[in-house]
Amino acid sequence: MTDSARPSDVARSAIDSGIFHEWSSTLTLTPYMEPAWRELVTRKGDRGGPLRLATNWLYRNPMHGNKAADSYPAQGIPGSDREMLAKRPGDRLVLGYDEGLLATGFAYHYLSRAAVRAANDWTIDQWLGHDPRFYGLVLVSTGMPEEAAAEIRRVGTHERMVGIALGANGLGLPFGHPAYHPIYKAASELKLPIVIQVGSDAMTDMIVPPMAGGLATTYAEYKVLGGQPSMTHAVSLITEGVFDNHPDLRVLMLGCGVAWLPGFLWRLDWWWKTNKLEAPWMQMPASEYFLRNMRITTYGFEWPREPERLIRALKTIPKIEDLLLYASGWPNADFEDPDGVAARLPETWRDKVMHGNAQAFFRWPATASTGGPTKRKLSSESR
Repeated sequence: MTDSARPSDVARSAIDSGIFHEWSSTLTLTPYMEPAWRELVTRKGDRGGPLRLATNWLYRNPMHGNKAADSYPAQGIPGSDREMLAKRPGDRLVLGYDEGLLATGFAYHYLSRAAVRAANDWTIDQWLGHDPRFYGLVLVSTGMPEEAAAEIRRVGTHERMVGIALGANGLGLPFGHPAYHPIYKAASELKLPIVIQVGSDAMTDMIVPPMAGGLATTYAEYKVLGGQPSMTHAVSLITEGVFDNHPDLRVLMLGCGVAWLPGFLWRLDWWWKTNKLEAPWMQMPASEYFLRNMRITTYGFEWPREPERLIRALKTIPKIEDLLLYASGWPNADFEDPDGVAARLPETWRDKVMHGNAQAFFRWPATASTGGPTKRKLSSESR
């Protein structure tokens, strides 16, 4: 490796809070399924082959696909090759899901439950022991919150599972709704933070629109407006008392950009000052709940014509440098390497955004480092 190809100090020390691993096919997960589900999805003798363990995205980029050109392995799909992913820069890589989120969007909730259980066991068995920098998120299907809570308790005790990835909005309700409280109770018990990702409201089997005012016609419209559900979920979590019931719960918004945040927080506080009787449980201005309990990733970070204008806007938020976590979004086409993000940040923010904030956010094992702990094998009873 030449000096020019060596990762920078920023890249080596970065914690990537959003890098996506994927299973290549249904047959990747069937060894982790109970026999009845394995038989159903394998469909032996069916000319169509195994059942696809996913719904579909409503929108896809029509020009060059959704994945980076150099992310395609010799076999499988982008994100499915462990060796390729292990070459990505960073001190720690938090393995989330992009295509894998589609498994949580089935209208048939029991099939979603079987798929995410298999995905979690596969992640633990095949990924977390492969590279000491790999850490996982517990994938849950939200259509049955009690079952999602049981899944969190089942695999969330694994020391290398550092958070929870909320899947598709299966009930069609904002995530602060009391129906989802079992999930937050389990997360709080295990001290695991929640990750809410853009796209989880944009699946074909969902009963909620992925943006306000009706469905977008084009991918371009969706790409601009697809972060709107993140705002809805944030308002709901704050105003419906989730953080009053669970003051230590942490929530990360992934992929929704950051430019909307100043005006959003100002409007939240305007509501609290003028009509806070609707939420008598709230003990402080709404924006303070966001600053205390919520974080947001750099994945989706906007590129204004004059980049310093975005920084000036963000500086209107107290301690904004404490809210941002670096996430690459790899292997998606719009991913961004650590050096590219760091170059657009004020120098005084870089250590926190690229490493320190993620260090404080996730539930790391005591030995978390590039020489991290060994995995725990799942017993047959836990599968």
